[in-house]
Amino acid sequence: MASSDALTMSENVSAAGWIRERLSPWNSRLMTSVVPSGFDAYARILHPVELPRDGGPVIRWADVSRWSGVPLHPLVQWHEVALPETIPPTEPPWRSQGPRQGTLFFPDAEALIEDLTSYTATPNVCFFCVWVGYFGGAAVFVPLGSPPVHIPALAQPSRLVELPFREYGLYEGSLAEATSFKMASSHHQQTPNLWWPADQSWCVASEIDLPWTYVGGSSELIDHLLGDERLETVAASPGDPLWIDIGGWLSDLIEHAVDEVLSTGSVSLSLAAGTVTVQWERSRGRRKGTITTRSERSGGWSGGGSPVNTRDPFEMRRKIALQIHRAALSLVNV
Repeated sequence: MASSDALTMSENVSAAGWIRERLSPWNSRLMTSVVPSGFDAYARILHPVELPRDGGPVIRWADVSRWSGVPLHPLVQWHEVALPETIPPTEPPWRSQGPRQGTLFFPDAEALIEDLTSYTATPNVCFFCVWVGYFGGAAVFVPLGSPPVHIPALAQPSRLVELPFREYGLYEGSLAEATSFKMASSHHQQTPNLWWPADQSWCVASEIDLPWTYVGGSSELIDHLLGDERLETVAASPGDPLWIDIGGWLSDLIEHAVDEVLSTGSVSLSLAAGTVTVQWERSRGRRKGTITTRSERSGGWSGGGSPVNTRDPFEMRRKIALQIHRAALSLVNV
């Protein structure tokens, strides 16, 4: 991870102590597992579905919602609007990739910085946490016979902010520097995963595995964010679930698919975003086997096999359901 000269890598990891004290347990599966509890109000900024290319428009969740007919609501998840029960008559407004995870869209970040500035007394003294996994080495491809390419070694944090299930390098700088990070391995622009001002008046959290960003702060700040038409934002509450939750018709479909797989050895599912094919190959003479899935959508396919090494029928069913679950969500890049 490279930073601008105005940012300073910091060893002041105690500055994040207040966050650790206000996080819910990781296994609670609550929003406050990644953003501190105790703020007056919260908002969730939905990351765009696809970054603009060649001057094309930014595709928002609302655009996909209009296509699918699934309305946005405070607890909405990406797969709900992108994978509707009834297949729409028109082509989806996005292709292949889903929303980026773990980082804000830069125009959204710039708008957020502008909004946040008036709600802290310390905009020039802020802290930025960057997930330690982003400090990995870079790689490039060059034509055969070309001279070697030198990739400068990345500065590594000497001390880490250690939070439940996540470790971060820490930087200090002004609020305006929140858009000064770049992933050295891919040259993608990256916003910090956690950032807050010295007066702790708000906190921004972009968990690495989520396609949205949480903001906690005063009621006035959150009302301001919800009214900012530059951002796609929904209200959030401390008790909101954090992880992807499949229910309703899709849960029922997966359960029926498991029945079909166990009885016939295969199943094919036609969904709004593509098809999922599942094969179950039993080991000879045992209640074990391999589950193979293939997800095909416009722009490509993905798949693979996974052993099911259990004789317990309930555990076997759970593992097969999990693989079908993953294959279905991979159609919309979750």
